Formats: sequence, C-alpha cells, structure tokens
Amino acid sequence: MKGNQRNPYIFGKPIYKEYQLYGRKNIIDEIKNNFISNRRITLLHVQRRIGKTSLITCLPQFFTEEKNSFKFVTFSFQGYKTKSLPKILHYLADDIAATIPGLPKQVRELADTSLNFFHLFLPTIINEYLSGKKLVLLLDEFDVLEEDKTTDHQEQGKKLFDELEKAVKQEEKLFAILVFGRSLKDMTYLEEFLQKEDQYPIEVGLLDKESTKNLIVTPVKGILEYEKSAIDTISGLSAGHPSLTQLLCANIFQHCREKEIRNVTDNEVWLILDKAMEEGEAVLNGFLEPFKDDEKLFFRAVAEAQERPGDEQLQTIIRNWQSVGKRLFEGYRFLEEKEDKTGYKIKVELVRLWLVKKYPLSDEERLQMDQIPKKNQNLPETNNNGKIPTEKGNSNSQGPNQIAKILALFVVFLTLAFLGIYSFSLIRKSGNSQASRSECSRLLGEINLALGDAKERSRVIEKIRNEWSRKEESLDLQCPYDYELDRKYNELLYRYGWNKINIGEYDKAIKPWCEITEEHEKFREVENILLDWISSDTKLSMENKEKVIEALIEHNESGKNCLAYSFTSERNKNRLSEEQQKLSEQKKQVRNESLYQQAQKRINAFEFEKAVEVYCQISEDYEKFPDIQTELQSWLSNNSNLYDDEREKVREKLTQLKNNCPVSPLK
Repeated sequence: MKGNQRNPYIFGKPIYKEYQLYGRKNIIDEIKNNFISNRRITLLHVQRRIGKTSLITCLPQFFTEEKNSFKFVTFSFQGYKTKSLPKILHYLADDIAATIPGLPKQVRELADTSLNFFHLFLPTIINEYLSGKKLVLLLDEFDVLEEDKTTDHQEQGKKLFDELEKAVKQEEKLFAILVFGRSLKDMTYLEEFLQKEDQYPIEVGLLDKESTKNLIVTPVKGILEYEKSAIDTISGLSAGHPSLTQLLCANIFQHCREKEIRNVTDNEVWLILDKAMEEGEAVLNGFLEPFKDDEKLFFRAVAEAQERPGDEQLQTIIRNWQSVGKRLFEGYRFLEEKEDKTGYKIKVELVRLWLVKKYPLSDEERLQMDQIPKKNQNLPETNNNGKIPTEKGNSNSQGPNQIAKILALFVVFLTLAFLGIYSFSLIRKSGNSQASRSECSRLLGEINLALGDAKERSRVIEKIRNEWSRKEESLDLQCPYDYELDRKYNELLYRYGWNKINIGEYDKAIKPWCEITEEHEKFREVENILLDWISSDTKLSMENKEKVIEALIEHNESGKNCLAYSFTSERNKNRLSEEQQKLSEQKKQVRNESLYQQAQKRINAFEFEKAVEVYCQISEDYEKFPDIQTELQSWLSNNSNLYDDEREKVREKLTQLKNNCPVSPLK
C-alpha cells in the first residue's frame, strides 16, 4: 500500500454521499413503499449514536430515480424546545423558502401565523413553486418538543403533529418524515396514530452482518484484503454499529499503511484497539451522556459483570437494580437481555471494553450499589456526586490518610480551575478539546437563531470564528451530540453570502462562502458560482469582478484556504492571474473610450485645446489611436478648419505636453 494512500473510512463526521452509506437500503425501501402507498406521515425511530445524521443527509439522494418528483426540506427541532409553536413554524418556513431560489418575499410572509403556515404558505409553495413535485418535510429530533414541560409549551409535539396530520390530508402532495429517538411510550399520540393508520415505525439500528462486512471490505477493495478472522473480530467488537465499525477500520487502515501491510488478520485489529478507543472517545462517551447518574452506574456494573461472570456481588447488584436496567433496555437499547433472562449485557463489545478500561467500578461504588433502589429513587449519595470517574484510577482505600487526600485533591482542583480559566480560549481555538453539552447547546441555539433572523447572521458568524475553530476538527467532532452543527453552520454561511449578494456586495460573500466545507449539499453550487463570477463572460460588472478576485486572492493568501476556490490548485491561481490581466486591459480600454468621448464633447464645444489635453491621456493600444493622431495632425496644418488662434493654442498645448502625450504628432 502506498504511504500517501487516502484513508477511505469516514469517522468523526457525517457521511454526505449515498454510495458511502452502507446497510440502510431496507430502510430506504420502506420509506419509498410508504410514499408509493400514499402514507403521508412516516415515523423513523432511530437509536442513539447510530449514524442518524448520515442517514438524514443522504436520504434525499436515494430518490433521484423517482424522476425528481420529490422536494426534500430537512429541519431539526434541536435547540427549539423552549420556543413557541408559531416561532418554530417561522423558522421552518425560512428553511422551506431558502430551498426555492427567487421566492417572492410576500409568499414567505404568508406564514405569519401557525394557521396561515398550514393553510396558506404550504399550499402556495406546493402548488405554485415546486413544478409538480411533492414536498417532503424531513423533521429531525421531533421528540425534543416533548422535553419542555413548562405550562407555555406543554404538548407542543402533539399540537404540531395534529396540525401536520390535518395538513397532509388536505394537501395530496405533502409528506412528512418524523425522526425521533425516544420510546413511543413517551409519545402516546404517535402510538395512537400508528394504530389508527395500521402502520409501524421504521426502526434504524445496528447493521446486520452482511452490511457490516460490506462496510469493512468495500471501501478498500483492491487495496487491503481482510481475512475472515479480521472481519469476524471487527464485527464482534462493533456489533454492526456504523460509526464504531468505521473507527476500527480507519485505525486498521492507518496501521497497515504505516507498516505496508496488505493482508489484514485479527492480529491487526487487536493491535489498534487501544488507539481506536482513544480516538473514538467522543462517540463512546455518547453512550453514557444521555443517562441519569444511577443509569450510568448500572451500565458500568453490567460491563464489569460481563468481564467477571463469576463475581456474585455484581450479579446480585444487577438483579436488584432491575428497574434501572429495564429503563435502559427499553429507552436506549444499548443493553440486551441475557439468554437465561437473569440480567443484561452490553450490545456493543467495544463500548464494554472501553467502560471497563476507562471507568472501572470502585469498591465504594460497589458498596453503594448494594442498596436496592426503590422505584423512582435516584442514585444513593456518593463521594463523587454520582458522576462518572474522570479517569481509571478511582481510589478505593478508606484509610486514615483520607483527609489528607481530600485536602490534596482540593489544592489540585484549585490549581486546575485557575489554569482552566486562564487557558479556556486557547483550548477552544486549538480545536483539540471536546466541548461540554451546555457549550454545544448554546452554539446550536446561536446558529438556529441566525438561520431564522438575517440581522443576527454577521454577529453569530463572527462569534463562531472567534470562539470555535474548524481548522483541526469539525464542529460535529467537537460536539458529538447529533446536533448537525457543521451542516447548519454551512447553511448559515451560505445564506449570509446570499444576503451580501442581494445587496450587490459580491466580494463580501467570498469570506463566508470560502468557509463552507465540501460536505455541504450546496458546495458544488458555490464552486460553480465563484467560477462564473471570475469567468470572461461573467455578468458581473468589472468593478465587482475585480473586487471578487481580490477577495479570493486575499482569503487564499491569508493561510485560510478557500475550500470552494483553493490555491492548492495551481490552475485556480493562474486563472485568477489571467483574469486580473484581462481586467486590467479591459479597464484601460474602457478608460480610453471614456476619454475619447470626453474629447468629442470638447470638440463639439469648439474647445480644441482642452480636447488635446484629454487625447493626450489615451494609451497607444487604443483602437482609434491612429485616427486621433491623424486628426491632431490635420488641426496643425494650414488647411484645417480651425481659426489661426485655435490652431496656435493646439500647437502650444501639444508642445507643452510633448513628453506626456503618446498621441502627439510633434514627437
């Protein structure tokens, strides 16, 4: 294998191309069957951390064979749980309008109330602006609307669903796909809908064995050969989890590239395991992140019980904590029941190994778990407030030096706190630290706000540039919470660019558009627009074209690299240089023509001396240059139509400007 061979596995960011998405054909087929059967609302139940963003992003690409009969609009409710229903529909209307170029402002303003959104705005969009296509609203994180139980926002999900159900009955070309992760038991109105319509939710979970094998083998066909033992080991570790399969394979590929290995055995898999767990910590942490404290503790206990099946204390704890186990089993599906029905085991072996290595149970935690939790009782009070240990080394000793240890830890805490405050901004800008959920939620809220409010876009983009960096790590990698931050931020940059274009500031669109990453669905459109702007037959004015070229050069030479028009391609760099030269010539000729017209006005006013001053500013490459020389020569002759004093003034002016007048016949 060549040392510079690109790693074909995708980990740490969503998949944006449908041919790179493995094992989801049956799900796509089920959605298509629903559409064919005219089932207007499809419920997509997606397990957490299972590659939902990739599926949603690629989903519209699977409908090209349907003769472009569907128009997809994707909208996520993440970050909107505290918003009112009219406000949410306002943002949704913005996203729908943004997919239709040139949509009149008055059409967008039809969605001024919740009622008008469904009864005026959607029908107008569908019947007048989609050229016969069917509108599919792909609504992600629908269950977020169930999280805010305040009086003002109670039953928001049900209210929206009821309106949506009415709308699809009224509009035969309106479809909706609702994506959610919570149990249907938490959303009884969806259960009732399924029963009434004789439907069932489409489940998105782990890949089957064949799909997992394809994901392992296909990307490196002709480059690496996997032995069956290696495939079985990877499958056993990842259990068909798409992201974790990609994680393992990406590390195997890197290892084989460095060692120049072509044949992959199970030995290579075990060699990269520690490194893979380290690199995949953001995703692995995602398995714990949604849990309550008692659920985290139980999850870790199950991991260790699988490691030591003869540990009777752990087995007893797990049996006594069945109420917690049931919540995890039904709500998150990260656990499965043991065959003998005596307890649980963790579905994904890689997750279990990581838990045992990273967060082993301390003796104190074991003692605390000996207390049988009552129904709805939270975790018994612990010396770490029920938090997961920060590292493997939990102290289990209860000796006489405990107070000294606590004091030492307190000093360390103060030191770390001081250093943390001092270096927070540097860490954030380095792109090497995973942000907290609260930071990521604030970022998501800012982006959503700016997507809906054009006045906020400049401020939010500048804030993100200053506080977050995408140079080393994507936003999604820094915030592994399925927020789709990169997709949304790319869309924000795209819309802000159009804001500038719409007021004629084409060069001001360069900076935001240059930051859009190639995974964005409109990246190719941006590339084509930039090429059009700098082409010889562009519709831009020379002034705007010149500003655009200068902005592209400035961005690329600043070290930031314009992804949509990069100087890593010499062709791009040379093209700009050539267009700059052409512009310079065009500007010179435009100036010459302008000067010529000014001179004609002077001549018509019999101001021949002033006409000479203007003629003398014209360059030699002007097409009428020889004619001007002939004209000036005739003015100096005795047979000219000029009066003697006029002829004399012309001669004096030409003599005065002799060295600064290319067109002078006296040279």
